[in-house]
Amino acid sequence: MAATGLAGARAMNGRLGNERGVALVIVLGLVALIAAWAAEGAYEDMIAMRRAENFQQLVRATMANESALALAVQVLGKDAATSQRDDLAEPWAQSAPPLPLDEGTVEGHIEDGNRYFDLNQLLREGKPNPDAMHMLQQVFARNGFDPGKVEALVDWLDRDDTPIGPGGAEDAAYYDRSYHVANAPMRRWNTLRKVRGFDDPRLLRWLRRVCTVVPPTGKPVKVNVNTAPEAVLRMLFPRMSKADAEALIAGRPYDSVASAVAGKAWADAAGTQRLSVHSDVFIVYTKAVFGRVSLRERFVLYRDQKGIRLLLRERII
Repeated sequence: MAATGLAGARAMNGRLGNERGVALVIVLGLVALIAAWAAEGAYEDMIAMRRAENFQQLVRATMANESALALAVQVLGKDAATSQRDDLAEPWAQSAPPLPLDEGTVEGHIEDGNRYFDLNQLLREGKPNPDAMHMLQQVFARNGFDPGKVEALVDWLDRDDTPIGPGGAEDAAYYDRSYHVANAPMRRWNTLRKVRGFDDPRLLRWLRRVCTVVPPTGKPVKVNVNTAPEAVLRMLFPRMSKADAEALIAGRPYDSVASAVAGKAWADAAGTQRLSVHSDVFIVYTKAVFGRVSLRERFVLYRDQKGIRLLLRERII
């Protein structure tokens, strides 16, 4: 009997030990699970806090860029009231160091949008502009690019659906694309990449040196002879040599187009008509940095007798 009782006690103790072991495993498992939940919750809280902080910093960066824009508008407004011409020695054209703000910085500069040839000028009253087309085709050929691509660009811009020439490209030429021809002026430079034949990086890099895209203003966008670089001046005047362009630039600023081209053998009527000594399009570049957020933006402004208005705002990635 004693032996039987002892054996039973041992068996019971074994079962209790096993149950304690199982219970311990369960407890440890629950502790690990709770710890994992806690860690996940803490991580999610951290992510939420980080997102909130980033959003707050983005708001501050946006407001800082808008403040820089407001300052640029003020400078350009004062310039319009005190100057009859625009040149690179004026206050608006000068660069400034980053301005420290509360836990951040903001910087910006103004570029003359009239120092380049506006590609939307390939149209005149919604129809192809033969003079501008011919000029750009000549420049393409001189720089080793297919002049037929200019026709594809004109077809992208003009209102009709008939190819303008052998290099033209209306909807049928975009059968393998996920979009159609716009048949309207461009508002952004990046739109150019969609045009048939303009996905060539080398072509785009070269165009950046001489051309721009100005959202439609209802008026022709001329080239400012006081700010245009050599390559743009030589694009407008096919007979102008490098030395001619350098001499013209050395004589700046000019109070009138007539004084700039007077007595110049390279000057022709078509190029002269595209010139001006004042600017109405300005591009404001801003950059604000707050914490982990760096926000770069581009604002295109149009200035006339009525004041200054915003044509385009876009984030620079």
